[in-house]
Amino acid sequence: MVRVPGTGTSTAGSARPAWVVPAAYTWVAGFALMHVLAIVSNGGYGAGVDPGSGDSGIGCVLPNAIVIAICCVAMGVIHRTTGPPRPFVPAWTVRAGAWIGMPLLVLRGAATAVDECLRLTGAMPYGMFDQRENATSAWAQWSGRALDFYFVLGAVVLALALGPWVRKSRRQTSARP
Repeated sequence: MVRVPGTGTSTAGSARPAWVVPAAYTWVAGFALMHVLAIVSNGGYGAGVDPGSGDSGIGCVLPNAIVIAICCVAMGVIHRTTGPPRPFVPAWTVRAGAWIGMPLLVLRGAATAVDECLRLTGAMPYGMFDQRENATSAWAQWSGRALDFYFVLGAVVLALALGPWVRKSRRQTSARP
């Protein structure tokens, strides 16, 4: 544990490599930026979808706006867990990010990795998600693969960033009478 200068409060900062926190901020900002670009292009360039065949209008704006809002919460979660105690970001948001957000990223990345393996080996030529119609162009296939990798990378980076805080929080909770 590291003592935060001037506060006498310990933090889990020494348990994570120095690059992890900037990487977590960068990953979340990049994810939000992808969704901003999806709104700006009006669904023209979605990952895993042929250019021009994505949702447009409110079908594009609403889901992307929700993901952007989730990214703002994720920024707060990272901010709360990576330095001295910050009471203006509720602790429940961190727990929700740790116990809901990261497993969803892992499941999303793992499911698509299995799907990709099934397609590449020929066991299921169109994968578990039946990519007969959606992913017909090289853009759709490679952007989908890149996004799958991005999800797995995000799960790893966020787990490394939030892990020390979750362990510390768990120890504090179990130590209470």
